[in-house]
Amino acid sequence: MSATVNIHPELRSIKAHAMPKSRWALGLMQSFLSAVNALHRRKYKSVFTQTSVPSADGYAVPTLIIRPENLRSSAPALVYYHGGAFVMKPAPQHFENALRYAREAECVVIFVEYRLAPHHPFPAGFNDCYAALRWMLSNAGQLGIDKERIVVGGDSAGGGLAASVAQRALQEDGISLRGQLLIYPAVDLLCNRSSVAAYNNVPPFKAASPMEIAETYLGRSVAEGMPRYASPIYGDVSRLAPAYVETPEFDLLHDQGVAYAQAMMDKGIEVDRNEVKGGVHGFDLLAAGSSVAKDAMQRRIQFLRRVFES
Repeated sequence: MSATVNIHPELRSIKAHAMPKSRWALGLMQSFLSAVNALHRRKYKSVFTQTSVPSADGYAVPTLIIRPENLRSSAPALVYYHGGAFVMKPAPQHFENALRYAREAECVVIFVEYRLAPHHPFPAGFNDCYAALRWMLSNAGQLGIDKERIVVGGDSAGGGLAASVAQRALQEDGISLRGQLLIYPAVDLLCNRSSVAAYNNVPPFKAASPMEIAETYLGRSVAEGMPRYASPIYGDVSRLAPAYVETPEFDLLHDQGVAYAQAMMDKGIEVDRNEVKGGVHGFDLLAAGSSVAKDAMQRRIQFLRRVFES
């Protein structure tokens, strides 16, 4: 680790791990997370409802509806896409964070478990994410959701998916969202910005290869071209909804998040930037009790409340 990397003291206990690469290792990890998540969600059965959403090719996308206690009808909604390098299921802390957004921003959260690479390369997972937004809008009345107050959001890979969904919603269907909650988003699959090389060995990463992750997601080499919506930084960011963009200081995705925020600001989009000093990728999942994570969660919730009320 470079001597210039000064991780926040409360985050220094985060360990570095290599990303599973083989299909066997990924499958084992997926099975483990599925079992852990099933047990974890049982704690919240009164506010969690499992459903499925039809994707463009007919696949039934597992989707969790999180509706907090005593929420009024015609509530705002956050459609949320979890992180995990496009290949991993959500971690238990993803659900904890989603429940906090629901309770403290007083909204319904639509938590989408989209299809994952390498078994399902782009655009399968992205289409699942977009289908969930369309399904929610089509069923807003029976879900008790105000379809005029919708935010899309996600962390890491999910942040990139949320950014792409926001672009497609506006450009193809004229859907005006209230906001974008982009948490250390993966928005540039070319992975050639300085922070990638500078922080690819900073926990939680160990010799991370973002290009390998990108090509696993795409199912082919990036040299073959970038499909529309796969890498949102190369898309049209004009006229998008206000955005919250969070970038941990020592995250290999840092520079692309900053660049995406700047691209939107250059087009006159309102952007709430949160540069997390001493932060690392996934800090809110891996050190949820730290003051750094608590501060970031408050910033996110404040953004949600503000755009929902605007």
